[in-house]
Amino acid sequence: MSYTTENLWEVFESVRERGVRVHCLTNSVAQSLTANIMLACNIVPSMTAAHDEIPAFIESVDGLLLNLGTLDGKRRHGIRLGLEGAAKKSMPVVLDPVKVDRSDIRMEFAKDILKENVSILKANMTESAGLSGAVTENTLIVRTGIEDAVFGRETTYTVGNGHAYMDKVTGIGCALGGVLAGFAATEPDKELAVLAVYGVCGEIAAEQANGPGSFTPAFIDTLYGLKADQFNERLKLETMNNKGGVLA
Repeated sequence: MSYTTENLWEVFESVRERGVRVHCLTNSVAQSLTANIMLACNIVPSMTAAHDEIPAFIESVDGLLLNLGTLDGKRRHGIRLGLEGAAKKSMPVVLDPVKVDRSDIRMEFAKDILKENVSILKANMTESAGLSGAVTENTLIVRTGIEDAVFGRETTYTVGNGHAYMDKVTGIGCALGGVLAGFAATEPDKELAVLAVYGVCGEIAAEQANGPGSFTPAFIDTLYGLKADQFNERLKLETMNNKGGVLA
């Protein structure tokens, strides 16, 4: 399936209008920024990692983010509880395997999670390479980097937008996982729109910023106020079949 900028903008508008809820079992470093970025897209976050509360919160949300940053025994158990609840509701689950390439324990835990009902693996090139053999055909791969990409069964989509500041702020990438879960809950199989919006907003925000510190509020404001004409004018989208040919 091919997408136009108009198609992708309609997905973003649908997310803004619906206001889905996503529970984020994410790392402690990224919680605040993740919540604020999700709210700018009208995705309602919840963040509790308390084991006695996770099941109740999962019952009232539409999607789940599992982020492996600041991982410890308690967080691993909380992730298990989240997966159990998500399976009962058949909700989309996004896995962000932060730094699995740095820890064998973390890598094995991520591989184990991928045996469950994981809808989207959001990872950089190194992380995704380490997990490639564990990903099933039911899991969509979203790879972030100099060019962000979504790998479908037959087609790969790349987004050439973004800015270097996005890699200089702790939590920008982690927040993408929460936004992905919100998009997946609203418009399944159209998660490409997230990368498109994220990249375009990164470019616009960077033009207003003097560095990473001022970039962060500018990025949140841009997500909140992004207009269709800005999106349509800036999006750099390329579609390729999975044999390497560029599609018209």
